[in-house]
Amino acid sequence: MTKTFDALVCGGSLAGSAAALVLARQGRSVAVLDRAVFPRPKLCGGLLTWKTVRLLETLFGETPASLAEAGAVNHASDRYVIRTPNRLLAEGALSFPFHFSDRAVLDALLLGHARRAGAEVFEGAEVATCDPRNGEATLKTGETFRGRFLIGADGANSVVRKSFPNYDRDRWRELTAPTIEIQLDADRLPRVVEHPELYIGQLEAGYGWVFPNPGKAVLGICGLRRGNVNFSRLFREYLEILEIDPKTVSERRGHPLPYGNYLEEPVCGATLLAGDAGGFVEPLFGEGIFFALCTGRYAGEAVAAALAGGTDPGPRYVDRLRRYVLPELRGSDRLRWTLFRSMGLFGPRSLSWFVKLLGGPLGDMVHGKRSYARLRKKTWDFPTPARPA
Repeated sequence: MTKTFDALVCGGSLAGSAAALVLARQGRSVAVLDRAVFPRPKLCGGLLTWKTVRLLETLFGETPASLAEAGAVNHASDRYVIRTPNRLLAEGALSFPFHFSDRAVLDALLLGHARRAGAEVFEGAEVATCDPRNGEATLKTGETFRGRFLIGADGANSVVRKSFPNYDRDRWRELTAPTIEIQLDADRLPRVVEHPELYIGQLEAGYGWVFPNPGKAVLGICGLRRGNVNFSRLFREYLEILEIDPKTVSERRGHPLPYGNYLEEPVCGATLLAGDAGGFVEPLFGEGIFFALCTGRYAGEAVAAALAGGTDPGPRYVDRLRRYVLPELRGSDRLRWTLFRSMGLFGPRSLSWFVKLLGGPLGDMVHGKRSYARLRKKTWDFPTPARPA
């Protein structure tokens, strides 16, 4: 038997929760399918920028205070540090604090909003195959779900995206960054880490990070593969840079990160892609949380409009991506390669010069107050924040 809904959302994380919430609030029948049972472990640095905090309040009615009360946000810092393996390169203040989230808690919290709004959530429901033309997904159990429209929000290894006949698989693989990440108790670090730290100079096209959390730190590396780079070896070297004995670190986890392989037109038949499934991750610093929430919202609103008007959601969705999201990803991509190439020619100090020259505007660019396209002031299309549900 096939279960039929107005909309089918594959993936219950950030993009999927945002899309399902939008649709359920408009009275549409929507099913969310996810192979996990929430809360579940999630590899992610968990950094929330100003634009992310604002969108969480706009869409979910969640503020930093309410997120902290729920245990979804556990640290904030209004400063940043950039280092090389050998020296401090730059540091400075931010116009708005970075907030650090526990993704397991945050994702479960946001999916709960969608569920309470009326979305039917099917956990432990792993999608095996998808037909994007008619909005149909079949689980590994053989059960079939169909939506008048389908939103693929099932991450970097998206089954939905892989069902698209014409997406560029070679480009996707080339611009996917391997990532290795661990959590360490604070007493295992050689010094106190109070602010987010980025490490550059070890990877040709990538970076390392150390993000503070209460009583612990989240640290890792990500970057594009160049030649026969061994990321396990690079991670061991990174731990040594941090003065951590690699032999004492037994648990390390890896995952792919879209790193410049965003799709310009993530549409096929009755199906739209959102979040990591469409490659919507900022390709300089790897910020994905905001772009997952934003594209999930856009996809949900495009499908809702199509259901109301008997139209195709694709053009509306792509138009909003072109106006608000793609300029940021393109601008970030250009800046990334400019900085990486300049560091290759002149060393990491070239980044130090850049930060010293544009430190304040650079921080506002990361936060989304300014655009990656020439540092112009950025205007987002967020409506007035909603009241908490």
